Amino acid sequence: MRVLGGVTVDSLVAAVIVLVVGIPPVGRVGGDSALAGNRLVPSVQDMTVVCTVPELHGRSDFHLTYSPSFTGPSGAYPATLSVLNGKTALAWILTATVQSQEKGVFVDQKRCRNASAAVRLSHAGLPAPPDQLHSFTCLARGQLLIRARAVWTRRGFATSIAVRSYATRKPVAFGFINHPGFGGLYTSRGCVRSS
Repeated sequence: MRVLGGVTVDSLVAAVIVLVVGIPPVGRVGGDSALAGNRLVPSVQDMTVVCTVPELHGRSDFHLTYSPSFTGPSGAYPATLSVLNGKTALAWILTATVQSQEKGVFVDQKRCRNASAAVRLSHAGLPAPPDQLHSFTCLARGQLLIRARAVWTRRGFATSIAVRSYATRKPVAFGFINHPGFGGLYTSRGCVRSS
């Protein structure tokens, strides 16, 4: 069992998932896949938003997390990606239904509004390779521009979240999950590991 700073990876992943699952869904994009005859019709959920969070000296902070699929003492949890400000989830993706929370792309509609800005789902401009073990705290200039996308097919799913500065459009962070629930985070050099 891998241990990070005295905390097991298993307990860290479970805590992150419990935090996200415990947040009431305030906004969701699209619907679930549907059955057409005997085949699964692909489901795509995709949203780009601008989120307003408290700023300090013109900068917004956020926390980016990736949690792989996880089975613990209290059950199985799906892989997740989330962007948080403090304890508030701004955007998050659940790759499968867990407890009473359905799978999908979710956003906080109180803090975020739809945006028409083009945001590439790519780690271009961010240092590689991706980090698979840590969460990160990052700073962006002004408001946050976030695109979250998830695709479910018969073969599985693929999800990603890109975060940019709304003021400069520069990439700050990018997270992804592919089937069967493995992924990672790319972050700018200004981001710091937070777990």
